[in-house]
Amino acid sequence: MNLWLVYSIAALGFYWIFALGGRFAFSQTFMMALGGYTTAFFDRNGVGFLGCVLGAMVVTAVAAFAVGVVLWRAEHFYFALGTLAVTEIGVVLFGKTSSFTGTNGNITGIGYPVVFGQELRTDGQVFWLLASVLALLLLLAVWVKRSPLTRDLTAVRDMPTVSKTLGVPVDALRMTTFVAGSAVGGLAGALITHWQGFIGVDSFGLNLGIGLFLMVILGGLASHWGVLIGAAFYVAVPELLAGLEQYMSILYGVLLLVVILVFPSGLIGIVDSLKSHRVRIISRSVES
Repeated sequence: MNLWLVYSIAALGFYWIFALGGRFAFSQTFMMALGGYTTAFFDRNGVGFLGCVLGAMVVTAVAAFAVGVVLWRAEHFYFALGTLAVTEIGVVLFGKTSSFTGTNGNITGIGYPVVFGQELRTDGQVFWLLASVLALLLLLAVWVKRSPLTRDLTAVRDMPTVSKTLGVPVDALRMTTFVAGSAVGGLAGALITHWQGFIGVDSFGLNLGIGLFLMVILGGLASHWGVLIGAAFYVAVPELLAGLEQYMSILYGVLLLVVILVFPSGLIGIVDSLKSHRVRIISRSVES
């Protein structure tokens, strides 16, 4: 359950970048790793849990802003390639910078999460922390969804050129969603680091980046609630099909094709369709 919550947080950040900002960024796993290593660095230097997590978010936000500035003019495919390069370079640096990331990118003995002076040592205790953080982020997502900002974000995503001519701050909104989504990725990296008590560079490779993309696509781009379903599916499938790990890439590829072709609204679209069907049945029964 805890892994599902952490992945949901990271995927929600990617959702803001991709579904709202209209930019595909491979850098989300790099931001998660940066958040994890930053919180580990602060923890080793005596900073409290809250300070570690907030510091990780600030550092990842600054890093995302720097990446956004460097790739300011890059569009679509080129922006994705640029963020992929950032991720690959970052993974190499994390494995080599021992003073910041430990020997070969591995750090152990990281402190437990502490909330109101209480150490959260068990998975059950950490669950409520992660669930609370995810709930707050979802409330923020609901607020954004209901605000006029959504209209501008939709215009920026679907018609950036037209939006510029109408005076919509396209570049500023894209930068905002990229920085905010990346900071949430850094938050996820910090939380999983404190929960597990260690961090390793191998946990934040390209596979996880593709996994976050799958979570958002499988869940559905139309709603931020879809990331919960997509993350649950991504975490549950390997558990249900234990022993078939070598076929996971093929399975995810097939599922992605099925969802895109048959259920373009994602798994959340199936849920919405079932709800609509149920409402129609109830309405007919009432009328009769």
